[in-house]
Order: sequence, then C-alpha cells, then structure tokens
Amino acid sequence: MQLLSAPSIKARPSAGLLTRELLVPGAFVLAILVSNYALTGLPNVKLFDLLVFVAGYSLGMRRGLVVAATAMLLYDVANPWGPAQAPLLLTKVGAEMGYAIAGAVFARLALMKAIRLGPSKASIGFVVAALVTTVAYDLATNLYTAYFWAGIAGGTDYMRWIGVTLFGPGALLYMLLHVGSNVALFPVFGPLLIKGAEHAKRSIGMNDDA
Repeated sequence: MQLLSAPSIKARPSAGLLTRELLVPGAFVLAILVSNYALTGLPNVKLFDLLVFVAGYSLGMRRGLVVAATAMLLYDVANPWGPAQAPLLLTKVGAEMGYAIAGAVFARLALMKAIRLGPSKASIGFVVAALVTTVAYDLATNLYTAYFWAGIAGGTDYMRWIGVTLFGPGALLYMLLHVGSNVALFPVFGPLLIKGAEHAKRSIGMNDDA
C-alpha cells in the first residue's frame, strides 16, 4: 500500500534572512534619518553620504543601494527644507546610490586589516572616495536644477543656468560645504563606522557572502 506523502510546507524566511535583508539595512536607514535631523542646522554637513558608503562597504552593493534609495525617499517625505519634486528626487536617489557603489568597490580594494583608526594608507582612499562621489552628486543635482530653472524661465539657454547652478556664489558655497565636510568626515569617521559595522556583523553571524 502506497503511503500518502506529507503535504509540503513552504519554509518560512529564516531569522538570518530577515536580519540580513531587513533589520540590518533598516538600522542603517534609521541611523541616517536620525543623524540627518540632528544636523538640520548645518546645511550640507551630514553623515548621510558616509553611512551609505559604509552600508555599501559592509553590506555589499545590493543592500547598499537599497539603503541609499530607502533613506533618501523616506527623508524627503519629511524634509525640513521641503520635499523635492519627483524628477529631482529621482536624481538625488540615483546620485546617492553612487556612495553605495563606491563603498562596495572600496571594500574590494581595501583589505579590512588595512583600515585603521587614525591616519593610514586607507585614509587616502577615503578622501578620494569622498571627493569623487560628492562632486559627482553635486554635479548631477545641480545640472538637473539648471534644466528645471531653464524650463521655468521658458527658455532654452541651458548654459546660462548651468553657470548659475554650478558657479553662482550660493552654489559654490553649498558645494564647498558638502565636499569639504565629506572629505573631512570620511577619513575620520569612516574607519570607525566600518569597524563597528563589521563587529556587529560578526556578532549576529552575518558573513560577507550572505
């Protein structure tokens, strides 16, 4: 007599999967939002970019991209300076993802033991990463702003508006604050945050291949 086979039961997501895919990225997003609101009084001086970079480094590119997009979208909902229009928001999301990509690339180039608290060879890498990604972010968002302003003005003199958004006194000041603060924050706090993230990963049994 043929025995009836037991009905198949779909396995529930493991606690490890929920931790890797939801809780850990969520912790990064929460840290980004809290730090951003805490630093509201300092325009363009934020830990946002650095934390996305660290997420890309510690969690890998895929989860880092999720952190970047989720944090930017959630922050825009209650942005103290007002929400961005959809095209600008998408530009900001895409530009912010550059930090996650840079973090993942940096993880492949820099051995963990080479990252030390205090000045080291890795500090140069942090400075270069901060400089390249922040300039790219500001160029992307400022170029879109030039296109948007040209549309409001009802003209097609894009070069004029590009000049304003890139080289106007206000634009230069904000870009200087953004680039300068990131160039200072990345090498100082980057190693500390990466070491902390790696320690947290080990404590929850999350390996680099997960």
